[in-house]
Amino acid sequence: MIDAELRGKLRSELQDDEDLLTSAVFGILQYVPPNVFWPMVLARARTCCGINIIKQCTDLGIQFEAYERMAVHFWPIHQKFGEPDLLLVYSGGSQLPTCFIIEAKLWASKSGWKEQDQLNRYLLALNDSIWLGQVTGFHIKLTSIGLIYLTPRAAWSELCDSIKYAPDQSTAEESLFLLEWQDILETAHQASHVTREPYRTMLSKIANFLECRGLSYFCGFSHHMEEEMPSAGLLFYTPNSKSHFRGFTLAPFEQLVEEDTVLYGGRYEDDGLREKSG
Repeated sequence: MIDAELRGKLRSELQDDEDLLTSAVFGILQYVPPNVFWPMVLARARTCCGINIIKQCTDLGIQFEAYERMAVHFWPIHQKFGEPDLLLVYSGGSQLPTCFIIEAKLWASKSGWKEQDQLNRYLLALNDSIWLGQVTGFHIKLTSIGLIYLTPRAAWSELCDSIKYAPDQSTAEESLFLLEWQDILETAHQASHVTREPYRTMLSKIANFLECRGLSYFCGFSHHMEEEMPSAGLLFYTPNSKSHFRGFTLAPFEQLVEEDTVLYGGRYEDDGLREKSG
């Protein structure tokens, strides 16, 4: 599928299918060993409190680089709690196997509400040792880290909502992580430059595929547009009347104040319509 899309052969109606996207990307990533790519991308998966998976596992004495194997189980069905997209299991070496769930979304949001919240149901599935043994073939205790919610957007409000309605809020705060498809693209691109074949080609192809899908972070405008824009009547960003848009930047959330969060604005003086900033 990846090669078909990169060569322009994939039907357009299939490009918004999140299951095909998930299977295409993780169908390749399942062959990338635990010490390649994975520590880099998992360091980007963070809780609402800003703790990433790698730090949390290090505190538990778990080192991903020390595992010898990684297996991806696609759409494992739990009779009571539903069907998560992926169950990843790391094993081999002197550590107990470690697992976590990935629930991947494209344009849709999570399903379920309150007691039926999708992410909370999958966390409950992770506590079912019998189910984990049936899916993974490991009939010893697995260390369950939690769930990664994989989306193309910063869906923190969805994670906070899940925590609000979780049976145990403190556990949910430590077990729900957010990761974006853009993080996979960037990490795959970076890792492809520092690893050997065949993983270099695998990761490079995944990065190209996700870029082709438009799942990359905004990196600035591609060309200068000042001469093409009208000289009056429209302002893209207006913190004050004498300022021009200079590009996006990152700022710590706690430093933002209400009057600084004007993102878009416009003036349409010709027809008397004035659009408020929002």
